[in-house]
Amino acid sequence: MKLFDLSHFKEHCPVEAKNYFKEILDRLEKIEKRIDSIDEKISKS
Repeated sequence: MKLFDLSHFKEHCPVEAKNYFKEILDRLEKIEKRIDSIDEKISKS
């Protein structure tokens, strides 16, 4: 068994899969914004 077998999502749950990946991308964007904020604070010091 694969660690991430997405065939189930592709075949049975396209809406759920789309929402799942959108949620991951939103979280990554928040993390990226936090990193940018920290970088700005460090560069000002």
